[in-house]
Amino acid sequence: MNKLRFALMSGAMTLALGLATAVPAQAATNYYQEFGGKAGITALINQFVANVAADKRINFYFAHTNIPALKAALVAQVCNAEGGPCAFDMNMRTIHEHMGVTQNAFNALAEDMIRAMDHEQIPTAAQNNLLAKLAAMEPQIVTR
Repeated sequence: MNKLRFALMSGAMTLALGLATAVPAQAATNYYQEFGGKAGITALINQFVANVAADKRINFYFAHTNIPALKAALVAQVCNAEGGPCAFDMNMRTIHEHMGVTQNAFNALAEDMIRAMDHEQIPTAAQNNLLAKLAAMEPQIVTR
């Protein structure tokens, strides 16, 4: 695992699946294509949600979640963040404020996303780009 990815996963890494209300798309490089466009992002999110569902550390957070709606929102979020044509304007603080997300849960979610990106063979630079955007969301996601 390269140093940036390891650093993002460790204590300060903090990644919850959320990109602040509106994270500007990457201007210099359009990582959207490196994720395989919307079809590739959909495959990534399907794998990510499967990873989370199997992760006993955090799957209880999603026990009463509308999974198809969650997947649709996550696809739109990643698509938007990576320079794709998708709109995403959900407020991460509002969505997560009553969930009681801990730092450990946030980090477990990050590990599940990294495993999904590796499974989908997303290039490392594109992974790091998304992880940096997601990590910036930690203050809006972790509430305890």
